[in-house]
Amino acid sequence: MIRVNLLPPEYRAAAGTPVGRFVAIIAGVVAVVGAGCFYAYTHFVQLQKVREVRALREEEAVNKDRQKERSLALQREIDEYQQRRRAIQTINRNRVLWSRKLDQFFDIVANREAPYNAWLEELEIPTQMAANRRPGQLGAPQDGGEFRFAGFLAMQTRNEALAQNSAFYKAMTGDPDGTGRSSEFFSDFVSISNPNIEIVNSGSSKVLSPPVTGAFKCELRLRPPTVDAKKPATSAAPAAGAAK
Repeated sequence: MIRVNLLPPEYRAAAGTPVGRFVAIIAGVVAVVGAGCFYAYTHFVQLQKVREVRALREEEAVNKDRQKERSLALQREIDEYQQRRRAIQTINRNRVLWSRKLDQFFDIVANREAPYNAWLEELEIPTQMAANRRPGQLGAPQDGGEFRFAGFLAMQTRNEALAQNSAFYKAMTGDPDGTGRSSEFFSDFVSISNPNIEIVNSGSSKVLSPPVTGAFKCELRLRPPTVDAKKPATSAAPAAGAAK
């Protein structure tokens, strides 16, 4: 049997959306909304957390760098202080107390019981030099300086010149070659110039007593001090040379 719907189209019942198309539309809408929600969550929540963590780590790294620089600066100050302390202690151990040294020297010169009769004309004490250089460095002092003096020996005859000069020389040094020991005065020196004496004519018409005068000059080289160098972590500190 054939049925004919004579109602106009606008009065006819609308046909329902196919189930497959409806499901596809719903799925598409859900997918778009889900993607939007995931993007919003990732961009505004998780990414913000990551940025905050990164900023915190960067701030911690800057603080660590500052602490490292401060620690290195403090360590440099400590090393410099220890180096200065070692230098001061070593110089204090090696320094020559010139008041004591000159007392010893003048006791030798003015000894009236000695077999020589000496007096001084000139005296030169080495200047104090910086003790902060190591051996081999440009301009580093190679020794502790020289103690120089000149004077005269009075004697009855010219033949006494060598004997008096030798006695004066032994009184200063203690004759380490002969006795194996240095005098207390000579203990701070490493070498002495060869003894020499020259008979001089004063050119005076006055009668001298003793009548013969011999001039001498002498140079004594001070023992160089040693300043301890920076001590390595696992070995003893080497000695670095310096001058008084």
